[in-house]
Amino acid sequence: MPGKAFVMAFVWSGWLIASVIAFMIVAYASFFGVGVIGLMIWFVTARVDMEQDGVVGAGVSPGFLAQQIKTRTEMSRAERAALHGRQLLEKQSTRFFRYLGIVLTAGGFGGFLLFQI
Repeated sequence: MPGKAFVMAFVWSGWLIASVIAFMIVAYASFFGVGVIGLMIWFVTARVDMEQDGVVGAGVSPGFLAQQIKTRTEMSRAERAALHGRQLLEKQSTRFFRYLGIVLTAGGFGGFLLFQI
């Protein structure tokens, strides 16, 4: 258990640092900062969508892609169902954060324009 506690402490400290940085951006840039944070969230979700089923890395060969397709076709029915469930959950959470990024971007830049005019 000490290893898990250490990992969780590391993760929570990373979230704390990220939230402090986000708070500083919003505190100094007001609505414009909210828009920038929304753009960052939107960018990350776009990257996750692009890499969802794709291959990660620069040295992709046709043999590697063929092996990946072969492995997927040889999966049992239960493995395919588990993979489909996991992908569905990933898509739902990505969709939620994409919409959150869109709302933050529109609200932030809209508020910035409203108060600047």
